[in-house]
Order: sequence, then structure tokens, then C-alpha cells
Amino acid sequence: MEQQPTTQLRMTGNRQVVLEVLRSTKSHPTAQDVFMSARDLQPQIGFATVYRTLDWLVQHGLAQEVYRDKDGAAHYDANVARHDHAICNRCGKILDVEAPLHALAYAIIERASGFRIDWHATEFSGLCAACADE
Repeated sequence: MEQQPTTQLRMTGNRQVVLEVLRSTKSHPTAQDVFMSARDLQPQIGFATVYRTLDWLVQHGLAQEVYRDKDGAAHYDANVARHDHAICNRCGKILDVEAPLHALAYAIIERASGFRIDWHATEFSGLCAACADE
């Protein structure tokens, strides 16, 4: 989904706080993580507001839902540029992965199948460096 300019969207105070929290981290937080950080900036914000706001941000292309962990909790990312994720099977860490081969893969897939690709999502599963060293 293409990112829409924030000037065209109704950015309430709560939306701005939640987006600020998301943009301030590369850790791919859950709604609970965002809520805990958002309360530091806006103590009266509620969990339901954070949850609805995350959904709104995803729907409007300002964030993406990256992954649901084994407990079913969604993880979010304010980086909506095309990139993939590597997810550690042991500790659950999520890393951004830049994959420059996508343009070549798109061309091969489109040429072979006639399918026109608009968007993709790729998740790599394995062990992060810290867990692999254990």
C-alpha cells in the first residue's frame, strides 16, 4: 500500500503519539509495547485507543502489521518502504531485511506467468546472530 501524505489525513493527538512511538523504534513492537510507550507521552491514552489507532495507521499506509507471534500478538512497523523481515524462531526478534533482488524476481515471475505484482511480503525464519551463537 502506498503511503499517503499525513497532511491529507486527520491526524488526531492520539494518532500522532502512536505514530511517533512507532517511528522511534526499530523493534517492531506489539500493541501492548506501543501502549506502554505512548502512556509516557500521553498518560490518559487507553489500550483500545492504541489498538484502533494502529489499525487505522495500517489501513492508511502509515504503518504495517509485520508478523503475529506464537501468542497471536501482532507486531507493527512504521517503515512502510518495501523491505522484508527475518524472524528469530527462538527469541522472536524481528529484523528488517533489504533484498535488492526483488526487481529481478518480479521480472522473472511476471514474464513467466503474466502475473502483475503490485506488492509482496516475505518473512525469513531462522535464528538471529545472538541465538545462533548460543
